[in-house]
Amino acid sequence: MKYSRRQLGWLLPALAAATASAQTKGQDKGKAAPAAAAPPVRVEDLPVMKTQAFLYKDIPDTINGKNKSKRMFTAKTHTGFKIESHMSDIAPGEVNHPPHQHLREEMMFIRTGTMELTIAGKPYRLGPGDVGVIGSNELHNAKNVGTTRAEYFICNIGRDDI
Repeated sequence: MKYSRRQLGWLLPALAAATASAQTKGQDKGKAAPAAAAPPVRVEDLPVMKTQAFLYKDIPDTINGKNKSKRMFTAKTHTGFKIESHMSDIAPGEVNHPPHQHLREEMMFIRTGTMELTIAGKPYRLGPGDVGVIGSNELHNAKNVGTTRAEYFICNIGRDDI
């Protein structure tokens, strides 16, 4: 079955909802880490994701030079995997961060603007509604190649501690 970019763009809230609904009853280890809090280092220290909403307008911006970001949530799934989401707002011509890699998988959902996501040396030009998927341990970063600010959401899942 083929999925449209719009359908894939709706994956983030569906993933969060599916994670929350799959939790067993009676577990109450708290809600996801507050937006402004730094995430704990060990996945064992993270709360299990609960059903909740994260309102964009209520989450403070973090400024990094010409770029901005919002930490949406950091928690773990009922199966013990870390799940994290943040938003980045990148100025034209700027990069999100130097190329790096990590064990967890990552999805990039473009909201506005045009980003060039480079994964293992291969560039992918992404616009509104497009989704980039970054596999485990793939060297990656992204650059705003458009003339306006670009905004995207990241959702990553997996453990970095194994």
